Amino acid sequence: MVSADEACVRPTMSEASRNFLGALEGLMECFQQEQRGLCRDLKLTTLQFLVLRWLAKDGDANMSKLAQLLGVRPQTVTPIVDSLETGGWVRRVHSTEDRRESFLRLTPKGLRVIQSVRVSFFDKLGRALDEASPTSLAGAANVLEVATAALRRDLARARTTSAKPTSRRAPLEHRVR
Repeated sequence: MVSADEACVRPTMSEASRNFLGALEGLMECFQQEQRGLCRDLKLTTLQFLVLRWLAKDGDANMSKLAQLLGVRPQTVTPIVDSLETGGWVRRVHSTEDRRESFLRLTPKGLRVIQSVRVSFFDKLGRALDEASPTSLAGAANVLEVATAALRRDLARARTTSAKPTSRRAPLEHRVR
């Protein structure tokens, strides 16, 4: 039952790992389909929905932080935030330290919708998981915890490595004239 894209899989990866990745990939596709349906029902774009989720999870965020989280330029975030604000999902709050800086905050309406989406989604997922045995679920949870810990270590290492100062200019012999 190997469905993970073979081009993305290490040649030395075990068949069990490939099968697990294939199953995980299928689950992620279901998550994405569910999210697209929710966005359609709520008349939100995927990026707008992601902003609401991040704000519900992490609290207030400034435009730069949202741009970083979305992987877009700060000016791209402005229309997303404007439409969320017009819809009553979020509001801008000015910083008490610097009035030029504003933060985005979920409104009670925004928080309610994210909470109801979570409850609905976890209810659906819980019913699906009830079809598996407790032993299978415990094993799958353990595998996911181990993988998550390893990936977080790798991410932390990568952040530490990329945080080291480097010269932005190429050596003289590599500069193009």
